[in-house]
Amino acid sequence: MYISYNWLKDFVKIPSKIKPEEVATELTKHTVEIEGLIKQAEQFNKVVVGKVLEVKKHPNADRLRVTEVDVKKGKLTIVCGAPNVAVGQFVPVALVGAVLPNGLEIKAAEIRGEKSNGMICAEDELGLGKNHEGIIVLRADAKLGEPFAKYLKTDDIVLEVDNKSLSNRPDLWSHYGLAREVGAIFNLPLKPFDKILTKFEFPTSKESKLEVKVEDKELCPRYLAVKIENIEIKESPDWLKQRLIAVNQRPINNIVDLTNYVMLEVGQPLHAFSADKVKKIVVRRAAKQEIIETLDEKERLLNNEDLVITDGKKAVAIAGVMGGRDSEITPETKALVLEAANFQAVAIRRTSQKLGLRSESSMRFEKALDPELTLIGLKRFLALLKEICPNFKIASALIDIDNSQNKKLEVDLDLSWLTNKIGQEIPRAQVINILERLGFGVSDPKTEVLKVIVPSWRATKDISAREDLAEEVLRLYGYDNITSQLPVQTLNLPEVNQERLLERKIKNILALKHALTEAYSYSFVGEEQLKKLNIDFSGYLKLANPLNEGQTLLRQTLAPNLISSIKNNQYKEDNLGFFEIGTVFFNAPGNFKKEATGDSTLPYQEKHLGLALAGDDSDLLELAKGIINNIIQTVINYEVAVEFFPLEAVPGWSDKKTAAKIVLLGKEIGLVALVDRAVNENINLKKPIVIGELNFSLLTSLVLGLATTHFQEPPKYPPVVRDLAFVVNEKIMYNDLKKEIAQFNPLIKTVELFDIYAGDKLAKGLKSLAFHLTVQSEEKTLLAEEVDKLQSELVNRLAEKFEAKLRDF
Repeated sequence: MYISYNWLKDFVKIPSKIKPEEVATELTKHTVEIEGLIKQAEQFNKVVVGKVLEVKKHPNADRLRVTEVDVKKGKLTIVCGAPNVAVGQFVPVALVGAVLPNGLEIKAAEIRGEKSNGMICAEDELGLGKNHEGIIVLRADAKLGEPFAKYLKTDDIVLEVDNKSLSNRPDLWSHYGLAREVGAIFNLPLKPFDKILTKFEFPTSKESKLEVKVEDKELCPRYLAVKIENIEIKESPDWLKQRLIAVNQRPINNIVDLTNYVMLEVGQPLHAFSADKVKKIVVRRAAKQEIIETLDEKERLLNNEDLVITDGKKAVAIAGVMGGRDSEITPETKALVLEAANFQAVAIRRTSQKLGLRSESSMRFEKALDPELTLIGLKRFLALLKEICPNFKIASALIDIDNSQNKKLEVDLDLSWLTNKIGQEIPRAQVINILERLGFGVSDPKTEVLKVIVPSWRATKDISAREDLAEEVLRLYGYDNITSQLPVQTLNLPEVNQERLLERKIKNILALKHALTEAYSYSFVGEEQLKKLNIDFSGYLKLANPLNEGQTLLRQTLAPNLISSIKNNQYKEDNLGFFEIGTVFFNAPGNFKKEATGDSTLPYQEKHLGLALAGDDSDLLELAKGIINNIIQTVINYEVAVEFFPLEAVPGWSDKKTAAKIVLLGKEIGLVALVDRAVNENINLKKPIVIGELNFSLLTSLVLGLATTHFQEPPKYPPVVRDLAFVVNEKIMYNDLKKEIAQFNPLIKTVELFDIYAGDKLAKGLKSLAFHLTVQSEEKTLLAEEVDKLQSELVNRLAEKFEAKLRDF
């Protein structure tokens, strides 16, 4: 948005000692971001008034002319393509070296064999409009050789405002709104609206020649209209055109220019309809598939969400966005209907976005304008119309349909709260002074809690709570005036997430020590996938909106996706290893609750750790068991037995003879099993696969529930180590034998299996298990006879319970 500095000074007298640069800086610090200052005179540097002395046809181009132009300091030859160039005209001439507002740099050139030393300019080339049909012809009283900026009387400075910084401030989309801010910042008096408005007598309703009806009061809270006669459509006076040009607006004619002028001055968009084309006004929603041709000569397709202004039958304008071609002001217009309305911000924004049509009006309406502005804008138009059309006549009563229901907004501001919020006390008198300078009222200034009355232009969108008032006080007081200090508060270290640390530790063990690849898979599986794995999916949860037909269920195990990872990579490596830590879901009441309601609306969930090994190694199962044992031993940090027992309920995908459950501290935490050969064939697997899966949630609770490790002094007395190999039936489980040995006598401190033998030296159905036994007393040095006696008793016990015999070879 562009703001004219001269225009601002119409409403607030800025002393000469305050320079425009300072105004821009202070506005940026307190209100909106000023992106730059544009000095109008600099836009036309090296552009002067010249006189056309001669015009000749270009010898090598039918559409070009070779002109001789006097610029007082000399005569220039300029090639010109404008059809309206003629001898005797005063014209703007851009000299060599000039850089025009459209970015064109003027250089000496040769055009079709003729030298050209400058350019005679058109409107669009100088940023004065969009016309490029011919050059600008200046008034006959123009002074030869004078700077073009002086001819235009462009001594203004334009402030370029960043639109994003005032999105929530509809009151700032005008010169008057920004003048109010300048006055508040520099503590300067602001000219009230009454000083720029003129009182007019409107005919009574009986004499009214205008009928207005608002059908949708929600989308159009307020609508004002008046009919005006004895209008002459002509070029705007210089002062009006200069103001519009300064803020990058193209002058059109006196009436259209005046509506734009009022919009830019007070912030209220206006629209003028040609009265001979609009006898009646009805404000309604558009019909489905309704079409209107707008002023830009494009047909727009509307629907029931759009608001339109109609003549009772067809649409003559898109409310708040753009007028229609059928009702536009033309040179033949002698009477007009002036509209000053207030529209719902959301509706205007929606229509503007849908049509891809953003106008100066729509940009203001979509910010939620003050309904009180409608009357101000209409009266300001009439006051200025008196200057440019002194013989105009008000031909109807003032139609004012007001459904805005504006209520007086009052917000409490507790000064002690304000001090705590800011962290620094601002004196009461200064707080009240700041609020009053900004247009707020204070009904009882002596109380601790101020009753602040919000002005109508701030009550539509951005002021509704005490926090908003705190921002107003603070921004005008100056953020730089607040002393910076660290908060006086004890900071505690964040709580350590032990589960996450354990997860990362296990991932590092699997990836770095055992060289397994981490897999990430969806939490979804498919019915066909589970059928091939012989998994019963009747209890699985079904997805309401699956990604595809192959992912319709929530998984209850990591095995299917790990097996798929092996299958997808089986031709790339001889030996493969994957692991995944992920969530599985069960059709049971949820163990996670919504924080807001506490309802168990989510299904029961567990985090699992799964690993899959594939290859030609015949000891895949032992390798998987070793990895699992290593994980648990490493994360627990001291000796805790990991036990493997026969698995009673074998998964459908598992080999029934090669499956074990994993037990830790008496709790079953998972399983390890070989994938059945028939399953391999079902899914076209080329390698044997072993799957291990642990309940990671249970493992975490067991690990974190263990007592803290305490170190103790090593025993003073030496240990005695005996190696014993027992021959037992092959059906005897290693864990059962080991547990019996460890529990036999307190002097037996450790039991470690170091060899398994089932060769031809043993009878069929037997196996040999060899153990290291560490025997040690904390009270004395054990004698050989004592250890021999313990060993003999142990052998007898194992013989009695397991029919075990000491191996003799």
